[in-house]
Amino acid sequence: MRLLLRWKLVLVIMLVLVVGIIFIRKEQQHAPTVVLTPISADVGVNQMGYAPSAVKFAYTTLSVQQFSLVQLLDGQTVFTGTPKMSRLDESTGKEVYVLDFSSYKKSGTYQIRLPNGMASAPFQISPRVYEAVYKQAMRSYELQRCGVAIDDPLTHVQHAECHINPAVLFTDKSQSRDVVGGWHDAGDFGKYMSNAGVTVAQLLLLQELAPQTAEDGVLDLSQPASDDPDALAVIRVELDWMLKMQRQDGAVYHSVATAKFPGMILPQDDLATQYIYDISTPDTAIFAAAMARASRAYLPYDESYSQRLLDASMKAWSFLTKTKEILSLGDKQAYRPSSDRDKRVWAAAELYVTTGHPVFRDYVEQHIEELELNPARIVPSYWQNTSSMAILTLALGAQEEWELASELRQRLIQHADVVVNKMNHSPYGSPLQPADYDWGSTRTTLGYGLHLATANQINPQPYYPHAISRQLDWVLGANPLAQSFVTGIGISSPMQPHNRYTVASGVLIPGLLVGGPNTYTNDKIAPKKLGPHSYVDDSRSYATNENAIDYNAALVVVAGYLNEWHQRREQTWFSRLFQFQ
Repeated sequence: MRLLLRWKLVLVIMLVLVVGIIFIRKEQQHAPTVVLTPISADVGVNQMGYAPSAVKFAYTTLSVQQFSLVQLLDGQTVFTGTPKMSRLDESTGKEVYVLDFSSYKKSGTYQIRLPNGMASAPFQISPRVYEAVYKQAMRSYELQRCGVAIDDPLTHVQHAECHINPAVLFTDKSQSRDVVGGWHDAGDFGKYMSNAGVTVAQLLLLQELAPQTAEDGVLDLSQPASDDPDALAVIRVELDWMLKMQRQDGAVYHSVATAKFPGMILPQDDLATQYIYDISTPDTAIFAAAMARASRAYLPYDESYSQRLLDASMKAWSFLTKTKEILSLGDKQAYRPSSDRDKRVWAAAELYVTTGHPVFRDYVEQHIEELELNPARIVPSYWQNTSSMAILTLALGAQEEWELASELRQRLIQHADVVVNKMNHSPYGSPLQPADYDWGSTRTTLGYGLHLATANQINPQPYYPHAISRQLDWVLGANPLAQSFVTGIGISSPMQPHNRYTVASGVLIPGLLVGGPNTYTNDKIAPKKLGPHSYVDDSRSYATNENAIDYNAALVVVAGYLNEWHQRREQTWFSRLFQFQ
């Protein structure tokens, strides 16, 4: 607990250092002493910041006539504006006002201030803000590796090697298997195929949506240097574990975990027997899809590894063609899909884009109705529903002349416009509807960002990237709670996540996206039935404050995409240097 408080203190000290230069220059320039205005939860702002060319909205429920943008370096007011009424927040009955400072583009560190003495958390305007989010979120996977010792000098995350013994087959305890490696899935130490496959596939979307960021992003990894770009080096860790989970006949095991969740202990202290839970066809189909996509991604860098991934995908597909649906039976196991039908279509779609073989195209055409195709009802993919991943794959990768793919592109564009319309009718610019405040609401809102990014690749519209940035704004603090949901980003960010390593060690893993508001609050810790207000920063709240690898995937891709999109549009360094407001 003392280390967590120390983290909070470090964040505050960093904030003070932002204005500390004033004291150094005071005698020469006679600059006034800057006193930070008290930060209020009534003013929501993206606590990391905004790109100069981004839409820049903050929000408040306080009725004021004016707001000011204050540069913390010298305490000067650089912009003033008039709040505009947004919408009624039905969860509180309060009017929400938008503070629009989009026209101000000069880089620096700022605070929104109100005439009543209240102010926002500090934030930056910088062409590098999205890059910083991308790197921190992507690097968090490296800090969650299983089976190796972690000693990271940048974050002080440190533990001994863990879970290095062979795991026992749950259905035949006389047999064991080496399944060491991969990432810890969430706040616990289990590893689950359906979540791993969806996570890996979504992370690899970055290569199509933001190829320069995926290629050149430097993550300061501690693992040995390789020919892979850093992002692919991180993802390879999970792929290698996934390969270990495939049986000789192509079927894929569901998960590796202990019989019961361990207490809040360090990874190396989790010494209970790990079990390999039996195969299922949804897990096998998700595996096939992820491996086919990964084969495309690694081909330019490691042809033999790419072929190995494709062979594993084909072997899994072969098993599926000979096997009827088999679902996971363990009622206490996480991530148990209720159907394999949409997952099979997704696997066929990925294999078709990878190989071009007509058998996969035929399968997609014959089973396309297994996907959700209504533009108003398409939702971001996760382990239970992978329809949208199949749609995104075919929209981006299928041949232009294929009539079905063209139809899917049009449906995706229609869906993107539905999402933007929802955002325009939301008080905080979020696409989330009341029913969406469930498990992983932060993942859901960023998942819609993946859809908009893909739509923008197909049919570029200036309002798509702006809508995507507003979704990231919501996750990073421009929300009713003025709360960032990413560890280490923002003054008001999760300090007590439901994460066993953090609770046991007192050290935060930065860059982890927690689940966020969950109106059902299944853990009975967070406040219930309050929609976007049903959240609490409490390590006991696994329903709102637990991280998970699939949550972070959408964060990585959205931040990476916005970084690349805005970098292409920013002015040169010299023009920014001499920019006048």
